[in-house]
Amino acid sequence: MERTTNTTGTRFRGRAVRTLAVAGAGAMVLGALPGVASAHGGGGRMWDVHEGESIQAAVDQARSGDTIRIAAGTYTEAVCIDGKGLTIRGAGSDQTIIEAPDDTYDLEPGEACWSAQNEADGEDDDTTLRDNLSGLFFLDPDSRVVVKDLQTQNHPANGISAWGADGFTVTGTKGLGHDRYGIFAGNSHNIHIVGNVEEGIDRAGPGEAPNSGTAGISIGDSADSRALVAGNRVRNYNLGVFLREASGGRVDGNHVSGNCIGILTFDDATTETPGAPENVEAGDWKINGNVSQANNRWCLQGRAGDQRISGVGMAVVNAANVRLTANVIKDNNPTIPPAEFIPGPPAPGAPPPPPLTFPPGGLVLLSFAQPPGSDPNPDDDIPGLVTDVKVVANWFGDNRGFVPPTFQPGQMDIFVGQASETNPFIVDPGPGLEFRANRCDASFPADICGG
Repeated sequence: MERTTNTTGTRFRGRAVRTLAVAGAGAMVLGALPGVASAHGGGGRMWDVHEGESIQAAVDQARSGDTIRIAAGTYTEAVCIDGKGLTIRGAGSDQTIIEAPDDTYDLEPGEACWSAQNEADGEDDDTTLRDNLSGLFFLDPDSRVVVKDLQTQNHPANGISAWGADGFTVTGTKGLGHDRYGIFAGNSHNIHIVGNVEEGIDRAGPGEAPNSGTAGISIGDSADSRALVAGNRVRNYNLGVFLREASGGRVDGNHVSGNCIGILTFDDATTETPGAPENVEAGDWKINGNVSQANNRWCLQGRAGDQRISGVGMAVVNAANVRLTANVIKDNNPTIPPAEFIPGPPAPGAPPPPPLTFPPGGLVLLSFAQPPGSDPNPDDDIPGLVTDVKVVANWFGDNRGFVPPTFQPGQMDIFVGQASETNPFIVDPGPGLEFRANRCDASFPADICGG
């Protein structure tokens, strides 16, 4: 995948507290309309868009159930699909490219989407909508959505996203350098994200923490998602595949590398997607046959952007009923952040904080207590402890971490967090953790490998 390096225009990205150049911004032809629609066998109409014509104009004319075919070429757009279920099909993931527009782009046609993103995103700059643009954003579609055979590049929010979808299929696409998510499904069901390639770009300047986007692929705020995330390649994001406040699906046969965490299943106390249930109990995932390799970048994550993370192949945090089988988890070795990103001791005479606030290792199972005041529903026992996790027939090789109690560097294929005075927010795991038939050499507690 060729990286674009054009530096025309200004990139608005408040979530990173920095100004970035828009990559690949070209001339816009907003007035050019797509070709005349024709009927096709699927029951809807077919709209053809050629280079120099407007995808947004085709979307505005189309009705739910229609198909929009985008010919080979480069389209400098951010496309809002409000309330419609459409099929959008390119000529190939290296042929049809939707790249981010510059700061002269007319926001009015897609204002419903960009305003919704702005209201939901706690990491953006609320004084502008320009850091909320996505390549294709389906907002509350009323029927099935399909996106295939195209590429999105360098949008300041997401590449391809859907909120409130029942039927969201993304296949055969590529995404490059999106600042939030490459592909995102929020408060959605019947999700198929299959055979895509997502690559992050770290645009941090001198003295800034690395940041190449939240996640390549994410499903969030989706109870009973009925999701299949399969056969994708994700590299160089903060998180490769991120399952947050979501339940009920499969993650099969993906390859994740060069991220801070390869695959993260996470139960939080908050939601991001408007209209989603207030608190989804995350879990009921089957994670099978994936390769998570060399996720060695370091980055800052967490609500406040202050959690130092690196070198994690897969992690399950506070989630229940997760089964991990036949995965290859290897060469995940942490990178220590520079000293200026590690705070000093909290009080005179106190021990210094660890260089990483999230334990590194091949597979990390962690339960943590919510910081005071951060749980909007403190009486519902969500998030709970990491519970009923089955780890079966996985292959671990040369994963590194910090070995308790001295926390010296060493091999760490599997790490299960225990309550500790060094981190008051980490608590003991729940019941039902099972480890068997795994090939691994070192773990904490030490008796896990070989079980």
